[in-house]
Amino acid sequence: PRLKKQIISSLIHGSGIRDCAAVFQVSQVAVLQLITKYAKRCSIVPRRKHYRRILIDEFYSFVQNKDKKVWIFYAYAPESKEILSFTMGKRNIRQISYLILKIKHLNIQIDYWCTDTFEGFITVLQRFKHLIGKQYTKAIEGRNTCIRARLARFQRRSTKFSKKLIYQWHLFLIFVHWLNSQASYIL
Repeated sequence: PRLKKQIISSLIHGSGIRDCAAVFQVSQVAVLQLITKYAKRCSIVPRRKHYRRILIDEFYSFVQNKDKKVWIFYAYAPESKEILSFTMGKRNIRQISYLILKIKHLNIQIDYWCTDTFEGFITVLQRFKHLIGKQYTKAIEGRNTCIRARLARFQRRSTKFSKKLIYQWHLFLIFVHWLNSQASYIL
């Protein structure tokens, strides 16, 4: 159990799967199986029922090779410093709509949505109170930097990337679960 916690901690703090396998002297398959097993126990549960504003942004990573971009869209609550939901896929309206649908199923109240000027956000969120512009998304841009610094596979110039989307999904879920479980000084 202690070794498993160390492997997960290493993955959350920037090590890749091959790094963990080499350092902890286990196979890469064992690390991947641990990621899958651990992700099944992780969930994203909002701390509140009401949020003044939710920021939505996207960033990309790669799966299989550098030619296959995968976009990660996620909703971030700067008041409580938690990620409420995320999706992975193409950079299109369908992914944004799916993210909004997942957020609606959380049964939380949101006063304002804040995004950058990406046309997909404007199209999907036109019916809601929607603030558009970089001045409203500074907090989520900082969170993007944190994610890129912590998870090796999300760095822009990295040789580390997932071979399969499912492992990318699981590892990001583990990271979000860990991040959300960190104590927030604003509750």
